[in-house]
Amino acid sequence: FTWVADVLIMLIATSFSTVSPYYEEHYQYIGNPSEEEFRKFMLGERKALVQDTTVFKPKEQIEFNRTGELLLYEAEPFRLKDVLAPYPYAVWSWSMPSFLYMYFANPFGLLWLQNDLFLLAGLWAWYPQVEYVFNLRYCINRLWLLRGGKVLKVEHSNVTGYRWKSWIFIDEINLLTEDKKRLEPEKGINATVLDENKQLKAETHIQVDNFVDVGRNMQNHVLVLCKDGQVHSPEILEAVLKGFEVDTSNFRINTLHTERWLEPNTNS
Repeated sequence: FTWVADVLIMLIATSFSTVSPYYEEHYQYIGNPSEEEFRKFMLGERKALVQDTTVFKPKEQIEFNRTGELLLYEAEPFRLKDVLAPYPYAVWSWSMPSFLYMYFANPFGLLWLQNDLFLLAGLWAWYPQVEYVFNLRYCINRLWLLRGGKVLKVEHSNVTGYRWKSWIFIDEINLLTEDKKRLEPEKGINATVLDENKQLKAETHIQVDNFVDVGRNMQNHVLVLCKDGQVHSPEILEAVLKGFEVDTSNFRINTLHTERWLEPNTNS
């Protein structure tokens, strides 16, 4: 009777399907224009798109790699950050043995309903530290500027070492204040991001209007640049963190065989 089970499973799966097996000409999604409305829109007069983003022109020529990318920043957050015992998130984790002792020993002779609170506290004491380690995935590992000067490629990872890549528009970047609670006025045009050594002055937080985190669309999402990370192009990094698009008309491509020779985009 295996074929009977297969038929039943197929019928059940078909009943749960949200896709109609045939096309209904009279049905139309809400918001979709009709053919007449679409033709009227295409043949009608439309206003030109106004570019309101300020463009930054670097002083020196930009050198892209073979894929048209310029590395701006790189770091290893799980090596730079305290993961095993971060303060104050690990304080509750340290108190787990005390909570469990109070539950099993019950030195005060509490009733079982009152004593269970120590068990619940001991079981949930690990949560702040786990949430802290989980949020480290939003610390940037590498940040590239793509040729064209409008988009950045972001690489971030989790505690297992698995890495993801996403892309963000520069004009959607908003610099946060040092207390991480407010947006810098005028996108931080007067803020000091780098120190005298052309490295990050402090841990830098940026809020991105749209960010894709492992396939999930996130809005007003905060990304972190660790203070001890390595800055490779200081003036360009500071410009993009303040929302300036970059003029990449003056560029060259690095085609040396010794650069990134293990990657598939090298010359044969």
